[in-house]
Amino acid sequence: MTKKVAVDWDEQQIRIVVGEVSGKQTRIMDAAILPIQTAGVGSTLRKWIQEKGLEKSECLVAVGRDSAELRQMEFPPVPDEELPDMIRFQAVRTFASAGDSATVDFLPTSRTEKGVRAIVSATGASKIDPIRKAIHEAGMTVGRIALRPIAAAALYQIVLRDSKSDSTRSTLALIDLVGDEAEIVLFRGRDVSFVRSVRLPSQSPARVNALAGELRRSMIACGASGSPCDIAIWGTADRHREELDQLAARLDQGQDTPSEKRLINPLQIVDCEPSVEPSVGETVGRLAPLVGLLVADELHSDRLIDFANPRQFIPPSTNRGKLAAMIGIPAAIVLGVGWLLWSQLSTRDAAIAELEAANALVREQVETADVSVQRTERVDQFLDSDVNWLEELVRLAEALPPAEELIVKSVSATASDRQGGGRLVVSGMVTSPDVIDDMESSLRDDTHRVVGDGASQVDTEDAYRWQIRETVTLDGESVRADRYERIAKLVEQQNADAEARSEGDPEPLPDEIPPDQETEEASQSASLSAAEPEVQS
Repeated sequence: MTKKVAVDWDEQQIRIVVGEVSGKQTRIMDAAILPIQTAGVGSTLRKWIQEKGLEKSECLVAVGRDSAELRQMEFPPVPDEELPDMIRFQAVRTFASAGDSATVDFLPTSRTEKGVRAIVSATGASKIDPIRKAIHEAGMTVGRIALRPIAAAALYQIVLRDSKSDSTRSTLALIDLVGDEAEIVLFRGRDVSFVRSVRLPSQSPARVNALAGELRRSMIACGASGSPCDIAIWGTADRHREELDQLAARLDQGQDTPSEKRLINPLQIVDCEPSVEPSVGETVGRLAPLVGLLVADELHSDRLIDFANPRQFIPPSTNRGKLAAMIGIPAAIVLGVGWLLWSQLSTRDAAIAELEAANALVREQVETADVSVQRTERVDQFLDSDVNWLEELVRLAEALPPAEELIVKSVSATASDRQGGGRLVVSGMVTSPDVIDDMESSLRDDTHRVVGDGASQVDTEDAYRWQIRETVTLDGESVRADRYERIAKLVEQQNADAEARSEGDPEPLPDEIPPDQETEEASQSASLSAAEPEVQS
């Protein structure tokens, strides 16, 4: 089991609890309440840690409401993975201390179809950095920086509220009296519903009256006004029994059902060494948040508001624990570590130089490839004007109306050297304008544009009384696409032939070339030679 130290302090004293933690098992080994010496928190804590031999231990820190802002907030129904970013965005706009560098964490309290309710807390570097400094000065590493009332609530949830033996009703006020302050956590059912910290007068009955008033306001804020509220105070009967009775009496005024009341000793609800409780005396109730941190650390951290591990992405930072550990080692080991670091840096420098050389080689290859691409583009631009006019004439002949409706007088084909593609100009006579529409529809497709110069009627006794002139344009991109399609088919055929030869099929002799292949080769030769044909009929 791993030993961990939970720490909490205010202006007068430091509260410490040491526990052995392993999964679900937590055993309290030691505890202390120390007055802060003139040297400060770090020095006072370091002296005690050294006496107990707990250097380099992981430290869990509980902080009060004076170190963070806390609010109950509502959000739209969004997935859990989107909730941290939404809450941080809203907190930056709402909290006074929440800037771009602020740490924001939250505890969801309820989720319905209408939205999500959460307790949101934010704090700045001016609050967190002194805590980290004090813990590092004491020779420990920071594991968690959790909000104190939420840590005490987590202890109650894990040990008592989740157990079947707990018979409390739906609304419970869990109170932690810390000096002149009271930290109030309201439970609705088994979940935390509301958190509040208030300052109290130092003397009764004003102290009890103020606490009762704050409890009523807290119940109104979380929607539990008018319902019975049970009361639980962290502490012992010798110290808090009278306050508990007076508080219950004031809350029961006007209520038909009296409140259930109880005192909870945090060291008696967990596994604890017998010598621990006598060492802290009647102020044992103040240790509840620290015991809660130890119990929730490994398996129930989702019940904490933790500024060291907030529910969001944390940019990688320097491991300060290693740096702190290196400060106290002897000079000889420091030199050894320095030599090791130097050798690692040299190795990385060599790796960087190797990568730079590889990048230079790749850069040369990229430049060569760019030149090849430019040359290929120029060749493509030249070949884009190489239209297969035989196929275009075949297509024209198949698409034209029958001779009873159309007589072709002339067909001219022209290639465009600059833009690629070309155009066919068809002149003729038709029997009616309807024939023109049918002709244009049959010639027009995704790659061919058809534009007519208009039809003019001729004074003649023949049936062909309308003179037309239609221009069919084929763009260069279509020519290029058709060319690459033919190349792909040719490569595929060559690969198939090579595979067949590798399997033992004999290569056909020149005089054994199939007739279909001869026809195809002849068609390709004719297509290449017909650059700018002009046909007159």
